[in-house]
Amino acid sequence: MVRWNAYGGLGMILNIDGNSIGNLGVFGFGGLIRNSDGAWIHGFAGNIGFSNILHAELFAVYHAIIYNIKDILTRNWRVRLVHTLREGNTCADFLVRIGARNPEAYSPLVAPPDGMNLLMLADANGTLFSR
Repeated sequence: MVRWNAYGGLGMILNIDGNSIGNLGVFGFGGLIRNSDGAWIHGFAGNIGFSNILHAELFAVYHAIIYNIKDILTRNWRVRLVHTLREGNTCADFLVRIGARNPEAYSPLVAPPDGMNLLMLADANGTLFSR
């Protein structure tokens, strides 16, 4: 069983993902920053065309760092990188599908897109998903 991890209720959590729509399809990436209660802070999604999974996930990291983390890293914060399974990363996975269908290479999201609120609520409540 897997769930979204708030890492002890401290700090901000960045979840990212990259994937394709279909086998050998168009790749998208997406991510979001939430507080430890699971509340939306900022998100992004984008399309990188035809590629591979490693490129899509690295592209998500690149955009997260360039557009969302640069300012945060200048503050006196501790940063910790942790891998999570897809079942604990459903919100980022949701944004990947938006990114793959997005005509833009990068789109910042100031609010959760339609259909994502239930996923965020499940994460905030610690809902378990089977692996």
